[in-house]
Amino acid sequence: MPPPPLSGATLRPMHQHPPGLRPVESQRIEAGPWFAGLPPGLRQAILGQARVQHVKRGACLLRRGEAATDWVGVASGALGLATSWRDGRAFTLELLGPGDWYGDIALIDGSAVDLDIVAQAHSTVLMVSQAGLQQLLQTQPDLRHALLQLDCRRLRHMFRRLEELQTLPLAQRVAIKLQRLLRQFGRPPVTGMAPASARLIELTLTQGDLAGLLCASRQRINGVLRQLQAQGILGGSHGRIEVLQPLRLADVAQGRLVLDGSNR
Repeated sequence: MPPPPLSGATLRPMHQHPPGLRPVESQRIEAGPWFAGLPPGLRQAILGQARVQHVKRGACLLRRGEAATDWVGVASGALGLATSWRDGRAFTLELLGPGDWYGDIALIDGSAVDLDIVAQAHSTVLMVSQAGLQQLLQTQPDLRHALLQLDCRRLRHMFRRLEELQTLPLAQRVAIKLQRLLRQFGRPPVTGMAPASARLIELTLTQGDLAGLLCASRQRINGVLRQLQAQGILGGSHGRIEVLQPLRLADVAQGRLVLDGSNR
């Protein structure tokens, strides 16, 4: 089961240069694909309604089935959208990275939270309350259309994932997911021994995490990762995945390079 939702946390109001946000975190919020496309006045209005919250890995911000309280933006770290079974097993269905926003739908239509929102790493998030979002909707006419665009992006992403699940072999889906994780959490590796093109996924992921994200068993995920390592495409240890050859990973993702047994 996920840990209980946060309570009693110290939340600080945001201003144009919000305390509690490092410069790099402010840059990541501003550079988010959706947020960057908003008019400057709307961006500032959203930041003016937000509170900064620092959360530790494993902390639960919102729990499935409970009343929605906040719209959440990720400034650093990662949040997992997760579901749990009665036997205690939990599965992460999607990851939110820096620049991503989530939770507006439940606040607008008054429904309960759809999924647990759990910190996958030490994270800094922006929280906009339901009252704050309603005030923004009343005072910022552009926000309704902007939220519609945000939810359209999310819906298209969901359809792509469903199509991949139904039509693509597991190895290809693993490669596509690793490419997405690189876009969200990739950075150059610290060691100078890696190729110049290598990228490190700066997020600790277990094979169980990948299995949940890809709707597959850990055994099958392990088999694909071993093949990618044997091909020299992947490296890394201690839960950190290093993509040594991004171009060859792209070949697997596009189906140009077929791994042994990946037609299953």
